[in-house]
Amino acid sequence: MRKLLLIIMAFVATISAKADGLNVVSFKLLETDLTANTRGTERRDQNGDKAALIKIVSPEKGFHFDGGSLGIVGTEQKAAELWLYVPPRAQKLTISHPVFGVLRDYYYPVSIQGGRTYEMLLDIGTGRYATITTSMARSLVYVDGENLGRAPIYNKYLNFGRHIVTASNDRFEGTDTIYIMPNDEKKTNVYNVEMHNISNLFGDVKVTVDNKADIYFEGSLVGTGSWSTQLREGHYTVETRKADCDSVKSTFEVKRQQMNDFKAAPPIPHSGFLNIVTFPVQTTSLLDGTTMMIAGETVTLPVGPHEVSYSLRGYVPETRAYDILHNETRTDTINMVPISYVRPSAFYFGGGIYARSLSGYTAKLGMVLGNNDFEVSYTFGSSESKVAYWTSTSTEDINRIAYKMNSIQVKYGYQIALMRRIGFVPQVGWSMNQLKGVQKKGNKMFGDGATQQALTIGAKLLFVPTQHVYLFATPELGIGLKADETFDKIAEAAGFSKTSIGVQAGLILAF
Repeated sequence: MRKLLLIIMAFVATISAKADGLNVVSFKLLETDLTANTRGTERRDQNGDKAALIKIVSPEKGFHFDGGSLGIVGTEQKAAELWLYVPPRAQKLTISHPVFGVLRDYYYPVSIQGGRTYEMLLDIGTGRYATITTSMARSLVYVDGENLGRAPIYNKYLNFGRHIVTASNDRFEGTDTIYIMPNDEKKTNVYNVEMHNISNLFGDVKVTVDNKADIYFEGSLVGTGSWSTQLREGHYTVETRKADCDSVKSTFEVKRQQMNDFKAAPPIPHSGFLNIVTFPVQTTSLLDGTTMMIAGETVTLPVGPHEVSYSLRGYVPETRAYDILHNETRTDTINMVPISYVRPSAFYFGGGIYARSLSGYTAKLGMVLGNNDFEVSYTFGSSESKVAYWTSTSTEDINRIAYKMNSIQVKYGYQIALMRRIGFVPQVGWSMNQLKGVQKKGNKMFGDGATQQALTIGAKLLFVPTQHVYLFATPELGIGLKADETFDKIAEAAGFSKTSIGVQAGLILAF
């Protein structure tokens, strides 16, 4: 019976629509609307006068307009209405449509003035205009499931028949059924929806998801990792998303007046593949600092950056980064480099002893660049020469003085790696030797500070027990080039040679 009634109503509506055709429900001046008199939206007629603007509200498009002898200035279709520009003092308008027919010689009920804006509600004959209000302001309004926005809804065109109007505002809802009939008065009818409190139908909801994924509800981001809210009883769906992951939807049920905890399924990470081959194959490969990888095997990894550290005793450790892409395989071949204990380029410092006729302790500082070895050293004299006797001419007292020798040396050599742990560096250099007197008897000092310049020729032997630590021994010959006259006298009196043979030995650290 109900279906039959709806069919009859639709049939009657169709007949009525054909009979009614186009008609104007209302036409009025919009007193506060300055659109027709604003730069950018104003138009002028052929005489240069400002045109009037008629905002035509209609549920359809595709109309043609004839303004008679005064004509039409222009039209502009907007999203929800048609803007029709007409000359000032226009009297009438003919409106035609290929489906809904012709409204001929419609005379404006008010005087048309240039630069003013008017509104026309145009009825196509298949329904009526309706204004929908709600008992609670700013409520969302739906008509037959279509979201019309927030109340009040003005001039919504509804076709003949039955319509379900619902409204919602937080914990308030309302529903009304309205019937639009062909015999209804041709005007805009007002329908009000009464709102009712439905708080007792809601339940508390807490949704959680692993991996700090984003939670989306009804297309909007509502939380990351967790989301707490209140929802009306029923079934709902959330979507979890994360970069480089496939989104996952999860459905849950909300029961009224209770806590509803739900754990959503996390997004599925995108994955790729990594295949590593190492030489030697005994190389240890550590993935992201925790997982062992086996050379030659393909490993499935989440999309994103990963690090693999390679190590093998006697070889230089290496770490490489790999950016894994979705469904792609990264391959790499690692040729481990044997550790070069004798480094071709390094900065070094250290010290040791200098065994010669006047021995001492040596401090070294140097740099190797492409096997070219540049070295500076200073020797603090520690051993003493035999005592030399000197007579003071003024008092004829005998002074007994022993001597130590301090030295500054600058050397150049070329480093040769004989084996992985043994190096040989032929060296040539220059040395400045200075005597330091040690008074044994008497009160007069003789020869303190006497100097000698010497050419040094030698070779530095290196042994590297572990990285960065070098043991060295440097036999060398020092040939005197130039000396103070005092230096020569002291060398003869104290019993040491101006030409010296010695060996430096000790430890240096190289980086």
